[in-house]
Amino acid sequence: NNRLTGTLEQLRNLSVLNSLFAASNRLTGTLDPLRNLSLLVFLSVGYNNLTGTLDPLRNLSLLAYLDAAKNNLTGTLDPLRNLSQLVLLGVENNRLTGTLEPLRNLSMLSDGIQYLLLNDNNFRGHIPAELGKLSRLKLLFLHNNGLSGPIPTSLADLESINEINLGYNFLTGGIPPKLGQLQYMEYLILHSNNLTGSISASLANCSSLRNIRLSRNKLTGTVTQIDFLQLRSLESFSVNENQLGGEFPVSVYNCTHLKLLDLSSNEFSEELPDNNEYSQPVLRELRVLKLSSNKFGGSVPGWIWKLPELQVLDLSHNSFTGVCPTNLSGLEGFIRLEASPDNVRGGSNFIDNFIPVRVDGGKLLEQISIEAKGSRLELEYVLETLFSIDLSYNHLSGKLPHALGELRGLTYLNLTHNNFSGKIPEEIGDLLRLQSLDLSANYLTEKIPAMLSRPSLSYLNLSYNFLEGEIPTANAFSTRYDISSFKPGNDQLCGAPLETTCAAQDSDASGSSATLGAPSFELLDDTFWRAFEIGIPIGVVIVIGVVIGTLRTMPCARHWLLHTQDFARHFNDDDRHHAQKSTVENRWIKTASRVMRSNASIWRHIWRHADIRIGIERSIRNTSSGKRQDDSELLSIGSCLNCIRREKRLEICEIIPYRIGHLRRWP
Repeated sequence: NNRLTGTLEQLRNLSVLNSLFAASNRLTGTLDPLRNLSLLVFLSVGYNNLTGTLDPLRNLSLLAYLDAAKNNLTGTLDPLRNLSQLVLLGVENNRLTGTLEPLRNLSMLSDGIQYLLLNDNNFRGHIPAELGKLSRLKLLFLHNNGLSGPIPTSLADLESINEINLGYNFLTGGIPPKLGQLQYMEYLILHSNNLTGSISASLANCSSLRNIRLSRNKLTGTVTQIDFLQLRSLESFSVNENQLGGEFPVSVYNCTHLKLLDLSSNEFSEELPDNNEYSQPVLRELRVLKLSSNKFGGSVPGWIWKLPELQVLDLSHNSFTGVCPTNLSGLEGFIRLEASPDNVRGGSNFIDNFIPVRVDGGKLLEQISIEAKGSRLELEYVLETLFSIDLSYNHLSGKLPHALGELRGLTYLNLTHNNFSGKIPEEIGDLLRLQSLDLSANYLTEKIPAMLSRPSLSYLNLSYNFLEGEIPTANAFSTRYDISSFKPGNDQLCGAPLETTCAAQDSDASGSSATLGAPSFELLDDTFWRAFEIGIPIGVVIVIGVVIGTLRTMPCARHWLLHTQDFARHFNDDDRHHAQKSTVENRWIKTASRVMRSNASIWRHIWRHADIRIGIERSIRNTSSGKRQDDSELLSIGSCLNCIRREKRLEICEIIPYRIGHLRRWP
């Protein structure tokens, strides 16, 4: 730690040197000057810029501690096969190659090795079964290599092991059930491999376990067989990106020190259990809860909104229903002001050279994947600085709670693709640390609150809603985002960055509605609906008369609406289509207009869906201008209008194939 430069050449003749500590400098060159230092016991030259191979260490028979991590060393482990006194072998983060075969001989010569740190190299081949003979081994780090084959069952004989990290390899087969006999093991890290089979219930016998990380494998089965009641020390449990299913493991409530629970990207289903059977709040130390991309349904249980230390909540891509609670005071972690986005940082975080993922001093270091700023972020955070809520792609409804404004530490908020309605709470503008806000694809109305113009907000998406009025201009709000933050949808919005000025929009709204040369959609605005509701008795008589008259003069109109299959055959007949093209288009226009007027209450509901409205309006505009419609597009619209008219409901349209613009969701 002195920023020393140069090489080790001047040490070549120090034949009685016993210890050399030169780590974390800027040394260059090779290890060759150490070749004749036969009395060397402690060698620490990690975190430099050394090159070459390990061959100069071949004859240092007394060497017990070798730390050469984080250099540019190459070659194989073969020069170390006879160093029988080694206690620590740390050559991680280099460019070493070959296999681990030299460890077979090393394990036969000595059982005194306690730390075997070979991670972040380019080793290939299988893990030697002989490693199970290292009875004093505490740390086994082989992650970030190219190792393949099964996990040796002999690793269950490492009776002193504290941590096994085999992540980021190409290991296959199952997780040996015998690993459950390792009573002193605190960390089992097997993520990012090709492991298959189920998770053995025997892991619950490892009562000292603090971190179980089995994510990104091909594991199947359930996790309910694990008796979490025995894992009282468990702080992190992540099995995301597997093929696990079944119910949520209720016994995890007993892990009172659990800080991270990640079950995302699996096939878990059913409703989440509530904790009514418990007299006290559960998981009071939980900071990260990721249940995204599963098949959970029902309402979000109350205990989730009462996790006092929660910082990352991700329930996205499920089928949750219900409303958000109006009281969020139980999320005390979001309310406290310790969090600051200025302190959020990515990259590798190490407490010390040996433990890359650790809970220490109240700080949780773990890899986290979140949806924010329009993309998925893979980050490794000190989690006391990250506060995120993601409820996107569910079926949540109701109004957005004003209590969101109390979550003052919130950094990312993603509620896209739900059924939220009403106005955007102005209290969201009180979130001074908010960097990303996505409320798109909901049914939000009224104006955009001026309070949203906080300069800290770097990403905003309000598209596919029904917002109206002028876009705020304070703090360069109107120029900070492009059109995609507001469009498609939000037809009544005006002002920069949209091309529509507010004055022009007002003028258009009060002008003629016949500009399209087709049925005008101005009849669906609020003024029309007020007039319509007042004149219902008169309107009913007129509509009935129009419908009866039309059906008498156009008998095939009813044929189209009630028999879409005949319509399809008619439309797919090329000869007849060319001969009757103008007639078909005129009939479609008149039919669509009549159905909209005679089923006004239904169209008033459907008109709240911007993506549906845009597709139909585009279809009629193209038809009226003489542009040939795609057959399936017209058929789909006709079929949908038919089912709406006949059934008085929208849900039935879910079974009808459709292809109109950006149609993505039916209510």
